[in-house]
Amino acid sequence: MNSKSGLLRVILTLAAMLFSTVIHAEITSQNLPTKSSEQPYFNSLKDAEARSLAYDDAIEKIETQEDNCNTDQTCDALDTAKTDLEYGKHNHIAKNGLAMFDILGGPAFTPENGLMMALGGLYSFKTERDQAELQRSSVSLFGIVNKGDGDVGYSLRSKQNLFFDNDDIRYNGLFVLADQSENFWGVGYNAGKQQAASDDTLLNKTALTYNANLDFKSDYGFYFGPALRINYFKPDEDSLPPTAIDDENFQQFKDKPLSIGLGFSINYDCRDVTVNAWQGQYLNFEYINYSPSFGGDNQYQKALIDHRYYHTLAVGKVLAFYNAYQWSEGDVPYYDLPTLGGQSSLRGLYQGRYRDTEAIEHTLEYRHTFLRNNGELSAHGMTLWAGIGSVAGTDTHLYEKLLYSYGIGYRYELQPRMNVRVDLGFSDGDSGFYLTFTEAF
Repeated sequence: MNSKSGLLRVILTLAAMLFSTVIHAEITSQNLPTKSSEQPYFNSLKDAEARSLAYDDAIEKIETQEDNCNTDQTCDALDTAKTDLEYGKHNHIAKNGLAMFDILGGPAFTPENGLMMALGGLYSFKTERDQAELQRSSVSLFGIVNKGDGDVGYSLRSKQNLFFDNDDIRYNGLFVLADQSENFWGVGYNAGKQQAASDDTLLNKTALTYNANLDFKSDYGFYFGPALRINYFKPDEDSLPPTAIDDENFQQFKDKPLSIGLGFSINYDCRDVTVNAWQGQYLNFEYINYSPSFGGDNQYQKALIDHRYYHTLAVGKVLAFYNAYQWSEGDVPYYDLPTLGGQSSLRGLYQGRYRDTEAIEHTLEYRHTFLRNNGELSAHGMTLWAGIGSVAGTDTHLYEKLLYSYGIGYRYELQPRMNVRVDLGFSDGDSGFYLTFTEAF
């Protein structure tokens, strides 16, 4: 009886293996490559889109077979085949520059906004799909409802990264509209350090930010072009906290909510992909002049020096360095003073807790993408980072009082070289859980 049972198990195992072989042979017979190196480029957009539909049909067929599989080995083989096809479609889209749209939603927590529910979408595409070296353009949009220390608030956030004409023309834009509460400590390191967030630091405000850069590549390899900055910050004067009432800068500018600046940027960029670089570096200088002649309320100037360097240690292993120095001079309103913290700068630190006429930061991040069994990169990864920073001008000098940030994150490649980013960051007295698209830097 035992020998018969053993023989039966052998027969079933061989049958499952044979079925698995038939499955993979059937996939191969459809001429659907799964590895990135095997992907062909289709000159016809219609043919490229037809190939995408062929992947969808093959995946749907396997899902139907999965509903009827009766052994673990058969089900595993089907699941592996489906995963291969999903990665194959992903690689096909990347090679052929096809457009993609994905929706992302879920809970998050940041020091600035408290508990949030976010819903957003990411649309990526190539402006000219026949230009092999042209980067994918992307537009993201997030709607957020949050409940922090104050009332329920909302915000709308959009980022645009557009590339044209063999990457010779670039447009980068950021739009943020918010009606939320936030904590205001005042200006200077000591103001942010001396007390915790409470009703004595909480104010309600309506704010709008729009940043835009249009860059053109020169014959020398540098990019340069005009820059526009619009900042509107209107506090609710019926519920000002003591920290705002006692702060001279706040009182000076609470009735001057609009700042409009024009300037320029010049940068050198040899990164392979700007939104998720694996190698190369970026060096940027930016100058903005704010003036009532542009339609705003205030007169001041700001400058930024931004350097980023990326080094690939091995396949899927990248070290990323970020350094930035912010400078300002003139009648700078509190809402536009250089500051640290938030989802892209010393993550985990409350953005705006420490603000002054100067700010500097340095962050080192290790980015790891896990490999699949076939040796190709998977869609999953993680990151570790640590950084320091400092604000100066009112009561301290740069590096006299250091701020820090460290944390861990998860990455999922939702679209070619464009990640969903989930970060958990910590700093002195603050922490944050961030959910958004693309890397911090």
